[in-house]
Amino acid sequence: MICKKCKGKMNKAGFHISKKNGRVQKYQCPKCGSISIEQPNIEPIIEQPIKSKSKLSGQAFAPAHISGIFVIDMRNDPGFSGSIGCGICLEDGAATTVHPAKETRIRINGVVSEAVTTLTAIELLTKAPVLVDTELSISSGAGLGASAAGALSTALALNSALCLDKTFNDLSLVAHTAEVTNRTGLGDVSGQTCGGIDIRKKAGVPPVGIVDRIPCTDIPISWVCFGRISTKSVLSDDMKKKSINKAGRSRFKELLKKPSLENFFIQSKAFAKDIDLMSSKVKDAIEAVEASGGFASQAMLGDTVFAMNDGGSLLEFGKVRKSKISNAGAHLI
Repeated sequence: MICKKCKGKMNKAGFHISKKNGRVQKYQCPKCGSISIEQPNIEPIIEQPIKSKSKLSGQAFAPAHISGIFVIDMRNDPGFSGSIGCGICLEDGAATTVHPAKETRIRINGVVSEAVTTLTAIELLTKAPVLVDTELSISSGAGLGASAAGALSTALALNSALCLDKTFNDLSLVAHTAEVTNRTGLGDVSGQTCGGIDIRKKAGVPPVGIVDRIPCTDIPISWVCFGRISTKSVLSDDMKKKSINKAGRSRFKELLKKPSLENFFIQSKAFAKDIDLMSSKVKDAIEAVEASGGFASQAMLGDTVFAMNDGGSLLEFGKVRKSKISNAGAHLI
């Protein structure tokens, strides 16, 4: 440092303690005795924008779910409503990505969709606008639990993206409430929470609902879809609901006597016959599978046949899809 008074070179002379800048170097000129304090090189403080409590995105998956037997149990509170019965989860399903956005939009396989059940789930969780992208590897309206898979995967992904700090049970209840409210399903979300072959002993999602499972390996399940059945229209028909509940209680009781995958197919087929929802194509496809030594039934609620060990017998009825039983429930990805 150069002395401003005599222009001589100054020597270090200890430190000076400043309230503002803390400890700074002190200098003294050996010629004239002048003392100077080093001015610290203070960079300007740039205020950083406060980060909102959110991530760039969240991703989640929910498996397809096929109900084979069900009994309707509707209460005033959607959380205590739903169905008892039995179904299976598949490795195919709904993979959803959620991003914060300027306005809420839902895209299914790249196409903007109304997706009322998913939209209801979003509105139950947040007022913030989001973009939801769901990749469905299953058909909607075919009895494969597509609306439930979409809503549940969206709830999980949304919670992650916006850091909502909800538990799995909280999010499952939201998806289930959305399903029941829109009459797009009753027990699919319950099954999708646990995976495998679910035995729903009490309506609702856990911990309100009671869900057990039939132990199984990842056996391949094949299916063919012939068309759509409106779940809402069936659930709004009082006569049909009475028929469903009578047959459902009987077949569910028989299943619990021998809880196995084979008996699930046997009791599911009997249930489908009892409630008289089988189309002629469904009947023919089931007979063809049984003739080849396999097991088959109708997916509830859809004009769809699902089968185990079909031996290729479904090929003559249309495009056959296959997926293994998934013992994993809905989860983040």
